Amino acid sequence: MRGITISDSTPDGFLAINLIDILEIIAPAIATTQWQITNLECLGTTAEKLYQIADDRQLISSELLLKLVAEITQVIDGKFQGYLLNENQPWLIITAVDSSAYDVETVDENILNQIRQQFQQISELPILLTV
Repeated sequence: MRGITISDSTPDGFLAINLIDILEIIAPAIATTQWQITNLECLGTTAEKLYQIADDRQLISSELLLKLVAEITQVIDGKFQGYLLNENQPWLIITAVDSSAYDVETVDENILNQIRQQFQQISELPILLTV
């Protein structure tokens, strides 16, 4: 998996993007993805529903995830792991990092390229070699 960090910020130093911004850019590619949410801390009208899904370790559709995160004002922390049908390893992981950045890791270089084109402050995550 390769990855990037998105850290676009406002003039006053706050993170300028939210999870919905990333998901909307890659929406066609994630249409059949199921998501598992862990380590969540967020604010917004659908926060309690997302907490319940995370606590229950439910897999949810991209459609439901998009609907729920559209009502979230801030994701402080959280890991959103995307799985293809009948796969046991995620093909896409989006991690909110302490309200300061989003890490996006995937096996699909096209996803990373789409994100690079849309955001300004992008850095490459180190490639971890597994033995």
